[in-house]
Amino acid sequence: MLADLVQQADDVIGEAAASTTITLRFGNTEWTPPTLLGAIQAAVPTVDVETETLSPAAAVDAVHRGALTVAMVPCSATDMPESLLQTGLETKVIVREPIWLAVPRGHPLAGRPFVDGSHLSTLRWVHYSRDHWFHEIEKKLLAKLHHTDLGAAHYADGHHEAMSWVRDADAAALTTATGATNDVGLVPIRETQSIAQLLVWRRDTVARDTLCRLVDTVRQYYCAYARSIPRYLAWIMEHPADFPELERFLPVRAQAG
Repeated sequence: MLADLVQQADDVIGEAAASTTITLRFGNTEWTPPTLLGAIQAAVPTVDVETETLSPAAAVDAVHRGALTVAMVPCSATDMPESLLQTGLETKVIVREPIWLAVPRGHPLAGRPFVDGSHLSTLRWVHYSRDHWFHEIEKKLLAKLHHTDLGAAHYADGHHEAMSWVRDADAAALTTATGATNDVGLVPIRETQSIAQLLVWRRDTVARDTLCRLVDTVRQYYCAYARSIPRYLAWIMEHPADFPELERFLPVRAQAG
């Protein structure tokens, strides 16, 4: 009973605090398209929305300090960073993204239904710089695929830079769908790992209704983005159990699957 009363009081305080918010500051990682800002602004028309692109660690720190209202940050789907376990932070999974192989369009591997570790040693690789958030995730996946030293033509400081090397230097790289560009080919990897895209906020600072609208908006936006990558959208529809957070936003055929 007492716990219920405390929770109700916390909810009231949170709603009151959120009602005074004039600007919603939304953090994102890697790159933030203007259309994402537009989608969020349409979802919360009564407040001004500002977006900022920064590293996951910086985004979590900014949320913790109150410099950002919410942030969407990627992390390993199996290993939650300690920074996200700080007291007062709340998280919600927006989507879980598989890590795929990016190759130039027209590459012999581009048309395969999937690749595995045996296909990787012949490729010219672009890896991620050692201080980039994806570096450790990439390293663990390659080790799982029995490749610990593939060499690298270049170490990129972001997914879009990596994709430009894939496109222009006949290279290969690991990426998630949100890290890819439409001028490379994406190929599923057998026994891959996933990235969890998390929404992060401070407890009692964002109204529940606002959070619900943000979560739904970002998930809808993700599905719209997936439609620009037909192979990825087809994969989502063929494997709906791997994308439970998107269930309400998928075509009926995928939900029935």
